[in-house]
Amino acid sequence: MSVEEAGNGRTGMGRRAMVGAASTGAALALWAITRLIGHTVYVAHTQWIEVLGVLAILGCVFLSTGRLNIRWPLCAVCLFGVLILQHLELNQQALHRHGRTEHVRVRQIQWTAGDGMGDSAHLYTVTVIDGPPLAPIEENGLLGWKWVVGGTYTVTVDPQGIAPLRRGDRPGPPVIQQSLQVPLGLGLTFALWRPASLLLRRQRVPPAGPAQP
Repeated sequence: MSVEEAGNGRTGMGRRAMVGAASTGAALALWAITRLIGHTVYVAHTQWIEVLGVLAILGCVFLSTGRLNIRWPLCAVCLFGVLILQHLELNQQALHRHGRTEHVRVRQIQWTAGDGMGDSAHLYTVTVIDGPPLAPIEENGLLGWKWVVGGTYTVTVDPQGIAPLRRGDRPGPPVIQQSLQVPLGLGLTFALWRPASLLLRRQRVPPAGPAQP
């Protein structure tokens, strides 16, 4: 291998490292903005902040290039995924910190029709003798309804009303949501790889000077 080839190899590796660092930094910046939007919406309980933030992020993504590339829709999908997982993570954290498990004894069960989207979806209003009041529970007809009057069951309740009431054991930390955010981060970095490469290439091109005689 000649000295020139070795120099070109080192230059290529250095350029790939710079492109990787730039794309990773841009992905982390978009990641932080998206998580900040989700956390602000969660604390302030204002949905318009989320809509405005998502529109701003998608506008920056799609307007930053003149040609539509598959990487930009991928970037938008990853950002939406981060925002959805952020909501699930915050709800899970709220149940983990403030929720508690209680045993309720059923006094009455009333069946009401669902939203009309399917025949298998039914809403059940459960009245308990001792324990917290339960919100109407939607059960899938394929799974069956196994609660009976007089039975004792375990429910997870949220006294602060941060997350919806639901059946089940005491929830744990949001491990699944945090694990799913790793592939979304890698996809976001991959989507920003080529734009970062083009940006660095444009910065390294010297401006055209006056023609020499």
